[in-house]
Amino acid sequence: MDKPDVEPQVTSAPSAIGKLLSNRRVRRIALAASGILVALIVSVGYLFIREDTVPPPEPGPSAAEQFEEQLASLLKSNESVVRIDAFTIDDAMLQKLTSLDRLNTIQVEADSVSLDTIVAIAKMPKLEQLHIRKAAINDEMFAALAESSTIWLLNFPNAKVSPAGIECLAKMPSLRQLRLGINDGDNRHGRAVATLSGLRAVHLIRVAVTDEGLHSLVKMPYLESLYLDDSSITDAGWTWLIEKSPQLHVHVNQKHHDRDPQNH
Repeated sequence: MDKPDVEPQVTSAPSAIGKLLSNRRVRRIALAASGILVALIVSVGYLFIREDTVPPPEPGPSAAEQFEEQLASLLKSNESVVRIDAFTIDDAMLQKLTSLDRLNTIQVEADSVSLDTIVAIAKMPKLEQLHIRKAAINDEMFAALAESSTIWLLNFPNAKVSPAGIECLAKMPSLRQLRLGINDGDNRHGRAVATLSGLRAVHLIRVAVTDEGLHSLVKMPYLESLYLDDSSITDAGWTWLIEKSPQLHVHVNQKHHDRDPQNH
């Protein structure tokens, strides 16, 4: 008996070609992804290697070197003003400045200052303005500065002074402007400032003057400008001040008081 004819199972040519192309596409995508991954790994590795191999930047000149350079320039000139705020000096550097008799203004960032240096500063014959930031200026130093007959402006944002120390400044015949920052200052310090009757401008920082203390300050006969930062004065106190002394230039916490008619 003859067996029935069976057609052989033959894969069509188009189907085989499609699978082949599909496999090639997958391989290409895999190869491309592998290439990208390798490139990322190499780049990251290069960055780490570069960070390890690139030398750190050269350090800039020290404070002592900068000071000596500025001092040398000052000695060659006829300049009467020295301002050092780009770096901090020490007491020895400040002491060197006291030998320059022609100076009328010293403005420095100093991390320390001694009584001997303050005594020397007070003896400078032409000095008119003294600004010392950072360093603490105490009662003994205030008493020494009181011997100056030429200084008309003192600026000490970090004063460690008592009310009695402030009152020593009453001996200074030329003093017209005073700027003091006093941690934990209060009305006692405000009343002490009010005894300096020759002052035209007062700026107190971190002195918790109340309305009562404000009444003491405005009694100063020549006062033209009053700046108070971090005080304890109420809105009623400021209103009283503006109404009583409209001629006074008033700043509160580094800003012009909005009711001050002297808005300039």
